[in-house]
Amino acid sequence: MQIAGFIVGLFLLFLCIRTALSRSDGDWKVIFDADPGLIAALVGFGLLSTLIDGFVFWAVLRPSRSLDVIQVESVNMSVALMNYAPIRLGTILRVTYHARVDGVPLVTIVAWFVSIMVTTVACIGSVVLAILMSGGEVLPFTLLCGLFILLSGLALWLGANTGFVQKIARGRERMLGDPRALAAGLVGRLMVLASNTARMGFAAAILGIDLGLKNVIILSAAALMLGFNPLGRVGWREWTLMMLTPYLAASAFEGDSIESLQAQLVLIESAGELLGIIPLGVIASIWVIPRLVRGRSGAVATS
Repeated sequence: MQIAGFIVGLFLLFLCIRTALSRSDGDWKVIFDADPGLIAALVGFGLLSTLIDGFVFWAVLRPSRSLDVIQVESVNMSVALMNYAPIRLGTILRVTYHARVDGVPLVTIVAWFVSIMVTTVACIGSVVLAILMSGGEVLPFTLLCGLFILLSGLALWLGANTGFVQKIARGRERMLGDPRALAAGLVGRLMVLASNTARMGFAAAILGIDLGLKNVIILSAAALMLGFNPLGRVGWREWTLMMLTPYLAASAFEGDSIESLQAQLVLIESAGELLGIIPLGVIASIWVIPRLVRGRSGAVATS
């Protein structure tokens, strides 16, 4: 299934690239003439998003298992790189590494992933609701966003600390029930989204598009959630976001060759992420894979 999904994803990526290069006015050349500072910022925020993501994984797991933060960051960087491969190789690497090397039980890993997903949805939902209710005004958006994240965090904390959940989870609910881990999950995901939003903004700046706060946040939130597509990372996220852009940010695009401009935007934003990941992803993989092959590390993770 995932091999087929990867092949389809490559075809969808081809469609995006073909659409991006179809502008009759030739303005797509602005990509190659872009300010080096914009390119550096685009790539830099691609790297920053991945580093923050690794910290979130480390912090959320900490109430159940205390691992070395550099090790978790290295695994996360390798995972980010390998998620571009078929069959979601990055996810397989993360599960296998922490189970084989760190001795984290599979049930705990599943609970870990669920906690990450729950905090991600809570954060994205809070941000999107706040931006829609505020109409893109900075101060109302900031206040509403803080309020909604606080309320969602309180709801998750209360839910995790109920007797029913504690009986089922048997201690693993601490990844949501521990205030520090929960705060790290919510605030960390907010920082990831902020970094992604900056990257989307720089991609728009390279193309000379004025997206506005509302549009850039909605597009970035959609891109973040599309990254969880089980069929694969390559192509699916870019094509789906290109298809959704006319509905999510219709007011930001006008004139001729709108479709190609939308394709260019999502491809540039995605390229910034990939270019930010590749160097450290390769270095981290050189360190991670031999440890995975050797198996259990000398350090024991503490419960």
